[in-house]
Amino acid sequence: MIEDRTAGPRGPDRRSLLRACAACMLAALGAPLAAQAGGAVVALYDAQATLRLEFDTAGLAALPQTEYRTSTVWTESVDLYTGVLLRDLLLAAGIDPGNGPGQVVIEALDGYSASIGFEEITPAAPMLAYLRNGARMPMRAQGPFWLLFPFDDDPAFQTETTFARSVWQISHLRVER
Repeated sequence: MIEDRTAGPRGPDRRSLLRACAACMLAALGAPLAAQAGGAVVALYDAQATLRLEFDTAGLAALPQTEYRTSTVWTESVDLYTGVLLRDLLLAAGIDPGNGPGQVVIEALDGYSASIGFEEITPAAPMLAYLRNGARMPMRAQGPFWLLFPFDDDPAFQTETTFARSVWQISHLRVER
């Protein structure tokens, strides 16, 4: 089941809201998040390796949240995952995946990487999850950030290609146009 907790059709414009949230967070943080000890951080770079945005879990929590209740081939139960849609994260960085060709390369701490084309990023999936059943995910259990799909909601997500894109222990994302 996919739950999108964003404003309805009468609420604020989603892009404007996302940009405002990102700008406020970056202004309030001042120093780069990566310099803070002990916190998990995911960074978003462009193809020229320019840092576009950097989020810790508090920063991600300030963006519109989505939940998937799903099982995975790597876990033993149906769990509730909370996070930010990849589409919303890109929009917060001023990148519209619906505006031309491109891809996002998702890179893990262990060097594993996978890519997903802009045309496959939808308003429903995938999601950058940072909570499982309301708790942060430790590195030993796919955390702190995991690119997830609602596997149980649609058999189209139960493919080897989608499984390969479900990168965990994400260190950063790189946008290529």
